[in-house]
Amino acid sequence: MVLTGDLSIGDNIRIRGATTDIEMTVESMQINLESVESAGAGDDVGIKVPARVRPNDRVIRVSSGGINADMIKYAAIAAIVAGAAYMLGWI
Repeated sequence: MVLTGDLSIGDNIRIRGATTDIEMTVESMQINLESVESAGAGDDVGIKVPARVRPNDRVIRVSSGGINADMIKYAAIAAIVAGAAYMLGWI
């Protein structure tokens, strides 16, 4: 597929088509049979997918492999718990 934006290992993508609906994390990507960690707009890449996809399926990046909303939520919860434990003298 030819990219219209950036894509990296760890990014979450969704592949949708008439009979396709796959949400997955990019674990493997190649350009000209060479493994790459990231690619940009205009690059023609191949990615490993868990099921059959078709030429007219659309690929949409759902989120990048960096920090996502769940990571922030869990970090905030951990900070609150640690603060409470400190105030109670547990740590």
